[in-house]
Amino acid sequence: MFCYPESIDREAKKLFKQLVEAKYFNGLTPQKFSEAAAHFLADLNAIHPFREGNGRSQLSFYILLAEKAGHPIDLKKMKPEAIMQAVIASFGGNEKPLVKLILELIIERRG
Repeated sequence: MFCYPESIDREAKKLFKQLVEAKYFNGLTPQKFSEAAAHFLADLNAIHPFREGNGRSQLSFYILLAEKAGHPIDLKKMKPEAIMQAVIASFGGNEKPLVKLILELIIERRG
């Protein structure tokens, strides 16, 4: 179930406070970043502040989050249908497909 409208502000503040306390997932390995980002995005999706455009807003935020955390992503690798299915699974409590997709999108660092 998505967050009730009267709870959106409180839940969003709580979620973003946790993100700040986690230092935006900076310094994590790609695997740990993928796990943390998947959990964050699943919670953000459940808060669901927009009737339309929620996925696009979350994707834009995720791109910035990944960059800030030192795990930039390769947008050419994105498969919209796979991401949609992974987000749906995460809403149902199964974050593993989303973790896997996030990990696959991270640009490998060389050197």
